[in-house]
This record gives sequence, C-alpha cells and structure tokens, in this order.
Amino acid sequence: MSKVMVITPGDAAGIGPEVALKAAAQCGARHPLQLLGPAWLWEHAARTFGLPLAAPVWTPPAMAALPPCAIDYGVVSAALGQVALESVRIGAQMCLAGEAAALITAPLTKAGIRAAGYHGAGQTDFLAELTQTPRHAMMLSTGALRVLLVTHHQALRSVPDALTTAAIFEKIELADELGRRLRLAQVRIAVAALNPHAGEQGMFGDEEARIIAPAIAAARARGLAASGPYPPDTIFRRAAQGDFEFVIALYHDQGLIALKMSGLHDCVNTTVGLPLVRTAPGHGTAYDIAGRGVADAGAMVAAIEMAAQLTSHPNM
Repeated sequence: MSKVMVITPGDAAGIGPEVALKAAAQCGARHPLQLLGPAWLWEHAARTFGLPLAAPVWTPPAMAALPPCAIDYGVVSAALGQVALESVRIGAQMCLAGEAAALITAPLTKAGIRAAGYHGAGQTDFLAELTQTPRHAMMLSTGALRVLLVTHHQALRSVPDALTTAAIFEKIELADELGRRLRLAQVRIAVAALNPHAGEQGMFGDEEARIIAPAIAAARARGLAASGPYPPDTIFRRAAQGDFEFVIALYHDQGLIALKMSGLHDCVNTTVGLPLVRTAPGHGTAYDIAGRGVADAGAMVAAIEMAAQLTSHPNM
C-alpha cells in the first residue's frame, strides 16, 4: 500500500496550482506527496509564481496525450475543466488501487467542469458517483469546528423539500464514525434547526418537530450522542467553544458562513464516507486574485495535514 498522497491541480485558471505548489514546499519534508496532472501545467505554475516543484510530478499516460492549452487566469476553460476532472478521476482510481494513500484536490470551478461535459454539482458528487458511494457527506472543518452538511450545492428554495429524517440521521451516523476514526475523546453531535428560534414550537415552521427531531431520536436510540435541534444563530458558537465535536448543518451557507468567519485560511473540506481519503481546501478558485501570486496556501496545508491524519487511522 502506497503512502504517497496525490494532489490534483484543480482549475489552472484559478489559484489551485499556486496553492498546491506553496503547500508542497511547506509539507513535502513531512509527508510523501505527488503532483498529479500534465507536466506542462505544473511547470507553467512554477515559472509563473517562481515556486519550486517541491514534489514529483506524475503525468498519467491518459493525460500525456492532452496538448498544452492556454491558461487565461480568471477565465472559464473547457480544456482546463477536462484536465481538472480527469486528474480527480485518476487520483481516485490510484487510491482505490492502493497506489496512493489519499487524494487532495485543489479547487475547481463548476462552470469549468460543466463546460468539459460533467453536469453534476462538483467534486464531492463526482467522487461519490465514481466510487458508487450513495452514503457520504461533505464536512468542512477549521480548528475544533467540524460541520457536516445535509444538503449542499442546491438552490435555497429547494432545501426544505430536500430534507428528510433519513438524510439527517445518515449525517449524524457519519459524524460519529469519523469521530471514532479520529479517536476523539467524545463525539457529541449537535443538529441545527432550519427555522429561526428552532421553529418556536411550530410558530415559524414544523420541520424541527416533523423531520429533524425524529432523526435525533433515532440516533440516540442507537447510542449516539446527538442532540438538538438548536437555533442556528447559537449552535456554531457553542461548538467553537467546545460544547460539541460536530455540527450537522442543514444547508450550505448555514454551515459555511460560520466556518469561514472562524478560519477561512485553514478551512478543510473532507468527503466523509468514501472508500478513500479525500480532502480539499475549503475555498474556491479565487478567480479575482488568480495569477497574481498572492494566494494564501494555509487551507491547502491544512488539507494535507488532515489527509495525513486520516491515513494514519485505518477505517473502522
């Protein structure tokens, strides 16, 4: 079983290759890393930003035939979207085959992979489809704050109809499994409410009593330390102060606003439930600063460290 962790470039028109090279320079002495993707792409980034290729570059034969293409920073490109997606596909296959210990993905743009022909919601869904893993979750973390999302990349108006007791229970269960894998002393899981004041006993909505509370009760019946639903305006502060190890957020911005206020530059995205370790920085392609060499690599460093931590604890 390989101990090498592979890093994909993400969207080369964004900050992905830049933060990957910066992070590899910081972490390469501690962890065995490999840069996956076309050599010309990594070499272009190294020249552009004056950075070393601090980890070996491996260009799979399937990608070697792809001709170099222009990199226009901040511009969506179908060609670069194809490179980004194929890098993720091949990296995942390497992990499944035991040729890599973990997959660390730099940010890509959904518009880019859509232009390349993939119409899913992003890398998390792509990896779940590739590995045929229906039971999975997106977890974002910074410091002691760990948040699993029940729904993520969808319109806000569709969220209430997408919430089910089964889906919430599944995320509670995944949080408990991850907590035990990380060997946390406690695995207390708080579930956020959907409505203001947790519905105020049905005055502002009935989702808390009808959908969320039954999931918590089912989890507690299984012996899991789940509680809630708690008002969303206090739950994250309590978790950051140490009252809970995990928070289950019901939709994307409910969880991510709190996370990115707490620590944008060390926020990590971990896909929980896959048959492989996958982490990523918890931010996007930052087209507005791409190509300028000023991107902060802290979240990519944190993603590498999280992947290393997870690979040191085999699945339970």
